[in-house]
Amino acid sequence: MKYSDYMEQDTINEVLWIWRQIVPRPRDRVPVTIYTIHNVFLPLVPLLFMAYLVRRPNTHFARLAVMPFTIWTILRASFGFVWVDQMYSPYNFGQGLFGIASVGKALEYGFVKEGRFKNGEGSLGHVTTPAIDRVTANKPSAMSTLGLGTSPSTTPTSEKDLSFPNPKYVRSPSGVALAVVSDKKPPGNRKAIRSPSGVTLAYRESHTPRPNTPISNGHAAITSIHPKKSSSPLRGLADAIEVLGSVRGIGWSWGKGLYIAPETRPLDRAGFVTATLKLFIFSFLALDFLESAIKLLPPFRKPSGGTIFYMTEMPSFLADDTILSPLIKSHPVASGLIAKYFMSTVISFAIGLAIIAGFEMCYALLTLICVGLLGHNPESWPPIFDHPWRATSLADFWGRRWHQTLRLTFFIFGGYPAQFIIETLLRPVLGKERAVKVGRIGLVLGTFTASGLFHGLSIYGMGEGGVDHTATLYFASQGVLLLAERVWRIVTGKRVQGVLGRIWTYAAVLIGIEFCMDGWSKRGLASGLIIPPILSPTRMLLWPILIRLME
Repeated sequence: MKYSDYMEQDTINEVLWIWRQIVPRPRDRVPVTIYTIHNVFLPLVPLLFMAYLVRRPNTHFARLAVMPFTIWTILRASFGFVWVDQMYSPYNFGQGLFGIASVGKALEYGFVKEGRFKNGEGSLGHVTTPAIDRVTANKPSAMSTLGLGTSPSTTPTSEKDLSFPNPKYVRSPSGVALAVVSDKKPPGNRKAIRSPSGVTLAYRESHTPRPNTPISNGHAAITSIHPKKSSSPLRGLADAIEVLGSVRGIGWSWGKGLYIAPETRPLDRAGFVTATLKLFIFSFLALDFLESAIKLLPPFRKPSGGTIFYMTEMPSFLADDTILSPLIKSHPVASGLIAKYFMSTVISFAIGLAIIAGFEMCYALLTLICVGLLGHNPESWPPIFDHPWRATSLADFWGRRWHQTLRLTFFIFGGYPAQFIIETLLRPVLGKERAVKVGRIGLVLGTFTASGLFHGLSIYGMGEGGVDHTATLYFASQGVLLLAERVWRIVTGKRVQGVLGRIWTYAAVLIGIEFCMDGWSKRGLASGLIIPPILSPTRMLLWPILIRLME
C-alpha cells in the first residue's frame, strides 16, 4: 500500500474517531441516572445564549462562532446518554427528536444574518411585550414569558386605547396639531391643565395617537412598537426563552404565511382556561386509553415491542362456526392477508390518534401555564391541530390540519437547501423566472425528505438497530404525492377535495405510515412507558371494572 493510501486511511479513521466522540455507538453510551441526567439538559445553556444573541443587533459573527460548540453539545447529550431499561424507549426516541430539532434551531440562529424580529419591530429588542401577545377586546397580557410586566413607558397602539374621549386639538395658525386636550385622563405622557383654584380641567397630551399596526396573520394589532429598552437581566432571558419557544412563528416576521387554526374556545380568560382544562383532561384520558389498549395486544405486552403485522390468520371467533367460516377456510391465504393488514391498519390508526392526543395534552398544559399563571392573552394560544381527520387532500392535511411546530426546521434542513441548489443550477439554462418555479419543487421535496430524515435518524437513540430509513422513504413519498395533487389540478383544473379527496388522503397517509409504525414498534416505541400505571385511570379503574363485569 502506498504512503498516500496510509495517510488517507488515517484521516478517515481520525474523522470517524472524532464523530464517535460526538455520537457514540449504542454500546458506548452513558446510562441516564440521577447523577448523569443533568447532562441531557446542559445543551440548553448554549442554545439559550444563541437565542439571546439572535435578538441582539450586530451579533452575527458571535452566533457563528458559538454555533459549532452548541451543535456538538446537543448531539453529545442527545445520543451520548441512554435510558437503559427498554421500558423507557420512548424517552430515548424523544431525546433524539428534541436533539435534532435543537440542531435545526442552532443552525437557524447561526445563519440568519439580521436576527429574529417580532412583527412591527424596527430594531432588535425594541418590542418587550411577547410576540404572540395580541390586543383583543380583553386586556392585553400583563406578563411576558417570565411573568415580567409590560414596561410602564409603553404606549399601546390599539384604536381603543389611543382614542381620546371628546378630543380637542390645539393647532397652530397653519392648522398643524400641536397637542390633544381631553376632558378625561388619556394614556401616555400627560400634563394637567388646572384652574387658578387648582381644579383639574383637562389633560394635555404631547403627541397624537398612532394608528394600528397589524401583524402578519391578520388577527389583531401588536402592542408597543417603540418602548424604552429595559436593562433588567431577566428581560434578556425572557427574550431568549420566547424566541426559542416560538416554534410556529406566531407574531414573528418569519411566521408569515403560517396557517392558524380557527379558535373554538371562548376568548375571555375564565372561559378559555376552563375549555383548555377540559381539553387537557380529555386528551390525557384518550392517550391513556389508547396506550393501555395497544399494550393488550400480544406484540406489545413486553417493553421490547414487536411487529404490527403479527396477525397471520383470521381470529377463531370469525373462523369457527360463523357465516364467514366457509369462505375463510376456502381462501386461507387471502383471509390471512386481510387479517394481517386490517389489524396493522387499526394499530397504525390508534398510534396516530395517540400521537395527536399526546400533542394536544402537552400543548394544553403549556397553554394553561402561560394563560392561567403567566397572564398571556388567550388569543395568543390558538389550537395546534385543525381536525386532521377532516382533511380532503394531502395539501390540506400537511399544510393546514397537521401541527406546524417543525415547519421552519424542515425548511432549514432540506427545503431551503434543495430550492437553492435547483435554482442555482437551472438559472443559466431556464432563466431566473422559470428556475424559481422549478425551485419550488425542490422546496417541497427537500422539506418532506428532511422530515423523513428527522424521524429516521432520531430512532438511532433507541439503541441497537441503527437508523430506520422507512420513515425517510415515507415522508419523501408524501412530497411526491403532494406534487401529484398539483399536477392533477393543472391537468384537470379541479382541486383534490370532497369525499374522494378524503379517501385519497386517508389511503396516502395510512398505507405508507404502517411501515414506519412497524419499524418504531419493533424498537419498543408502542410498548414503552408513556403514562405510568399508577397515573392511568384505564389500567387502575376501567380494566378491573370490565374484567369483573365479564366474570
